[in-house]
Amino acid sequence: MNQLKNSRGMALIIVLVLSMFLLIVAISYIRDNSQNRPINERHFERAQADFLGQGIVQLAAMKFKKRPAEFYYAYRAMRAGLGDAAMRSYLNNDTTLNGEFNDSVNQRYRFATQMQLITNQLYQTDGIRIVVTVEQLSEAGEVVLTRVQEHVIEAVRRPTL
Repeated sequence: MNQLKNSRGMALIIVLVLSMFLLIVAISYIRDNSQNRPINERHFERAQADFLGQGIVQLAAMKFKKRPAEFYYAYRAMRAGLGDAAMRSYLNNDTTLNGEFNDSVNQRYRFATQMQLITNQLYQTDGIRIVVTVEQLSEAGEVVLTRVQEHVIEAVRRPTL
């Protein structure tokens, strides 16, 4: 009879120890997740800025492919020492390539596009380097996050006859 009473008490102790162990595991799991959450929120904001930058790069590439003469004129004028007014006009007057906006959750973004002609005389190739800088701004106007997207459009020169 004594052994039966002792085993009943032992089962209670085992259940209490296991429940304490599960409680400790649950508390540490909750604490780890609460510490990782701000990192994940910043990761989401970086991904948003990257997608915005990639979209603007594609718009700039499309603009160049549809109207390359305007870019070449502006770039040659700048290289000839006539000033960069034509290049500023080509880039800055286009609000899809440079500007600022607020998204659906009222986050402010500012983005700027730069384009550069890259030539290689040895291989007879040209390239247009497009760099888009996206900045997320705080409510006070300070830069919180900066992301840069870059793309190069390459072209082979036609041989002159």
